[in-house]
Amino acid sequence: MNPNEKRALYSFLTIYTLSALVLMGIIALLYYNKAVSETKTACKTDLQSTILSAEMDLRKACMYKQKFTFEPRKYKLHVGLFDSAKQPVAGNLRFGDINFSKPMDPGPQRVHMVKKLHEPVLNVRYIVAEDIRIPAQLHSLKILIATTMLFSLLFVAFIGFLLSKLLLKPVKDQVKELNRFIKDATHEINTPVTALIMSVSALKKKGNSDPKLLRHISISAKQISYIYNTLSHVSFSGHHREEIKRFDLKKEILKNITFFEEIAAARNVTFQTDLHSTYVTMDKESAGKLINNLLSNAVKYSHPNTTITVTLKEGKLSVRDEGIGISKEDQALILKRYKRATEMGGGFGIGLDIVNTICQRYGIGLAIVSEKGEGSTFILDFSKVIH
Repeated sequence: MNPNEKRALYSFLTIYTLSALVLMGIIALLYYNKAVSETKTACKTDLQSTILSAEMDLRKACMYKQKFTFEPRKYKLHVGLFDSAKQPVAGNLRFGDINFSKPMDPGPQRVHMVKKLHEPVLNVRYIVAEDIRIPAQLHSLKILIATTMLFSLLFVAFIGFLLSKLLLKPVKDQVKELNRFIKDATHEINTPVTALIMSVSALKKKGNSDPKLLRHISISAKQISYIYNTLSHVSFSGHHREEIKRFDLKKEILKNITFFEEIAAARNVTFQTDLHSTYVTMDKESAGKLINNLLSNAVKYSHPNTTITVTLKEGKLSVRDEGIGISKEDQALILKRYKRATEMGGGFGIGLDIVNTICQRYGIGLAIVSEKGEGSTFILDFSKVIH
């Protein structure tokens, strides 16, 4: 799965899962509120029933002039009996924090209901019923809802993943076919390009051909070679095996300048260099792509009869051209694949994306200094790969 497919998959899953989470959250909240309301109603009923039972036992004992004996097992909930001075007469309450002024007092660990009798009965003026089940029931309800939501979310995410794979499959098949075509095309281009460049070199050595014609052939072959390298990076970047080793970056820059000198000369563009030996540890082919794309852009967007200045010192590579320049708004845009700030010079809009991707992979700093119409300077900081 390529980065774009992963991005699309993750975006779909995120939106789908978050939407499901919001919907489940609303349903859970409504269910929780309903369950809390029902629990409170049941609690109130039980409290009233318990108080009524205790009051009937008191009045029955008073009526028959019997001694009242408090029997906790007779009552569904805990009960407390208090005199007019609010002192305990009998009971089995677990919590003593009773607010006699409130008929019903819910607390974090219990719910109290207080009934004040019109007249004391057997010295009892207040009957208090206590329910300690509510906090535990609400806690269990929260755990149940949270657990249900978690498993539901995992199930929804799994279904979303299956749906996204199903939806992406036709697109993936099309992309796969397109990638196969590009790979085949780049492979086919490479053979004649190599043969063309070798033929030009051989003709130059013989010295009996039209130099101008050979120059045109050589420039065309190099341009096709650059296009091949760009397309091959897009097609085969996932299959390229990096070989990390230490080498002199100066030599790689000189090799690439030699490659582009002939193309630049066709537009009367020259190279000016100030290069110091700088040993870096990274994949040599990736370093070559960095330099290749920066030089290619500099040549492509330079005005005729100008100079490209290439500097390498203190671990920093600077490529400065005297071309069309890049506006502040376009500087972030051009680092994205297939994006170009101008139609001038053609191209695929891939080169600077390759540069940006490689820089991110190796921690190479990338800076652009440019103004519209005043040329551009690309600065690469290799300090993290200098060893």
